[in-house]
Amino acid sequence: MANTMLKKVSVNVKLNNGTDSQGNVKTVNVGLGTLSTTGFNADKALAVVSLLGPCLSKTVYAVEKVEVSTLTAA
Repeated sequence: MANTMLKKVSVNVKLNNGTDSQGNVKTVNVGLGTLSTTGFNADKALAVVSLLGPCLSKTVYAVEKVEVSTLTAA
């Protein structure tokens, strides 16, 4: 069985950058940087994004949490 160890947590805000010729939404990413692996709180991250939203030139399309972990053999 493998072990995992969380090394990094970050949040990407995907902003609506219009649509392509087929009607698919195009996005651009804005990163909130590396966050605490032990103190991450999704509600607080979304609160920050909602406060930043009006300051951005594009509308928020999605918010992604990105985790990086190392895998080791047990």
